[in-house]
Amino acid sequence: MGIYIIKSLHSEWIKIGHFKITNKRPSIYYRYINRGFYSCICPAEIKHKVSFNDLQLLYWFPNLDISIESKLHKHLKSLYQYCGEWYKYDNINHILQLIYNDYHGILIMPTIHDYNHAVKWCNELQNLHKSSSINI
Repeated sequence: MGIYIIKSLHSEWIKIGHFKITNKRPSIYYRYINRGFYSCICPAEIKHKVSFNDLQLLYWFPNLDISIESKLHKHLKSLYQYCGEWYKYDNINHILQLIYNDYHGILIMPTIHDYNHAVKWCNELQNLHKSSSINI
């Protein structure tokens, strides 16, 4: 389990969420590489721009769990403008201060191997979907 912070490449919004690492989905990139964040509430200005290529992973704290994420959101929503789990990037320094000081977050960024592995998985999944639709 871990908490991520991802930034939109099209605006000044960041998303904070959680993801559980498993053998089948071994890095944070698996959270959004295939379907993005289209099922999540997001700011209107980026509503149609929340796929993998529209986003940049800024931080990954694998030692933090969903209970910490809930506490963090509750705290942030009392302080800042938000839309779902999205906050303005202007608040990033204070958000990081809370994560490090109050919740003892440990930053561990995924490797380029993790990224490439997720991209390969997504491409294989898309090819499987394409071949399935051809056979229908």
